[in-house]
Amino acid sequence: MIPQVIQDLDLEPLLVKAIDTDEGLGWSLDYALQISEEYRKYLTLCLENPNVAIVPARDIDEFWHLHILDTQKYQADCEQIFGYFLHHFPYFGMRGVDDAKNLRNAWALSCEMYQQRFGKINNELWVGSARCPNCGRRCKNDIAYNEQRPRLGEMH
Repeated sequence: MIPQVIQDLDLEPLLVKAIDTDEGLGWSLDYALQISEEYRKYLTLCLENPNVAIVPARDIDEFWHLHILDTQKYQADCEQIFGYFLHHFPYFGMRGVDDAKNLRNAWALSCEMYQQRFGKINNELWVGSARCPNCGRRCKNDIAYNEQRPRLGEMH
């Protein structure tokens, strides 16, 4: 169901960080394992849909952040899985009304694609944040965003 290259991904260091109460997220091992499996599904959607902005759920995004922070591992893993560096653009949805709408639409599409590929979504794990849904999103060809970063003067 999940491509072998993603199944073979060593996520144990990220699990260690996720369960650490001082330096990590303080998650239980059981919860971290569940999120790591959902992260594999997220990566699968990214691999199989390189021209679509796949939006991860909040805690899957947090797990992705842990992966990104191990820069050498993340770079090597991206090359192994995708053949390119999978960028994280944390501003999608923050740059005005249209951008927020695009984020909501990308979230809805991501959920639909997840259900088509993996079946029923676990609503306890696939939770968005107040900004609908979270901070992490990606797209190989910058379809969901451009390089414009938000500015303080643009805040409402």
